[in-house]
Amino acid sequence: MADNSKQTVLTFNAGEFVIREKTMTDGIYIVKEGQLECFKQQNGAKIPLGIIGSGEYIGEMSLLMDRPHSSNVVALTDVKVIVISKEKIETQIENSPGWLVALAKGLVTRLQNTNELLKKSGYVDDSIATKAKAIAYNGNKKAS
Repeated sequence: MADNSKQTVLTFNAGEFVIREKTMTDGIYIVKEGQLECFKQQNGAKIPLGIIGSGEYIGEMSLLMDRPHSSNVVALTDVKVIVISKEKIETQIENSPGWLVALAKGLVTRLQNTNELLKKSGYVDDSIATKAKAIAYNGNKKAS
């Protein structure tokens, strides 16, 4: 069944929050243009988790696990996102085989657990990874 409804596109200015930690999701956002930063606040300190660019998406873990967002996402540049509503995703999930839904949720849980284990073990230095992605993004932006 084709979905011929018009896409919802939201625009965020640089510095605007797209997602706030501990809030529930209203859908998945696919970045159409611009750059976002994902981070957590801990004891008043900002802990960078990553840079999100065009073609990437956010909100999927919260939606699949029906949990509040685990981090903040703010626009680093002016950003346009395509929104796939929670209702549309839930309709697709309801029409999917149970084993496929369980597999997707299991993968999300494993990813979350692995990320936490790597951070606690010191194998992941988020600040270096974030800076490298930002440098790569800015280099690609200048080449365009």
